[in-house]
Amino acid sequence: MKNLIKAASVISVAAALAATPAMAQDSESYVLGLSGSVASNCELVPEGSGTFNVDMLNPGNQGSLTILYSCNSPYTVSLSSLNGGMLNTTSGGVVNIDYDVEASFLGIPGVGASTTNSADMQAAPVVIVTNNDWENIFFNAGTRTGNLDLSFDNPQEYAVAGEYSDELTITLAANY
Repeated sequence: MKNLIKAASVISVAAALAATPAMAQDSESYVLGLSGSVASNCELVPEGSGTFNVDMLNPGNQGSLTILYSCNSPYTVSLSSLNGGMLNTTSGGVVNIDYDVEASFLGIPGVGASTTNSADMQAAPVVIVTNNDWENIFFNAGTRTGNLDLSFDNPQEYAVAGEYSDELTITLAANY
C-alpha cells in the first residue's frame, strides 16, 4: 500500500506541475534603428550650352530639339528667355520678334504638349511640366524625354535686316 501511496503522490505532483504554467525564460532584446538617405539627382541631356541657327525669314516650325532628363525626386522643367524673343541687336533692340516653344513630354501621365511664348518667359521662368508623383518616378526610374519645337507665332511680323539673338534656358530642378 505504501508503494501505491508513493505512486499516487508522484502522479499528483506530476499532474500539478503539468497544470502550472512554465516559467518564462530569461530574455533580452536590442532594437536597432536603421536609417539612410539618397541625395536628389537630376540630369539633363544635353547639358551645358549649344547654338541653333534660326531662319528669321521662316515663320514656321524651326525644327526640334530632343531633351532627355531624369530626376530621382519630384521635379519641374522650366523655360526662360533672356530677351523675350529674337532681339535685333543691329537695331539697338528696337526690333524684337517673339516666338513660341512647344514642349511635349513622353512618359508622364496627364501631361500633354504645351506652348509657351518667349515674351512670357522673359520676366520669370515658365514651368512647363511638374512631376510630384513619387510612385511614377520610382517605377520609371525618373527618366523622361521631352521634345521642344521652336516656331514663330506671328507670320505678320516682319524680320528686318540685322543680327538677332536670344538665349533660351531649359532648367530641370528638383522639388525636394
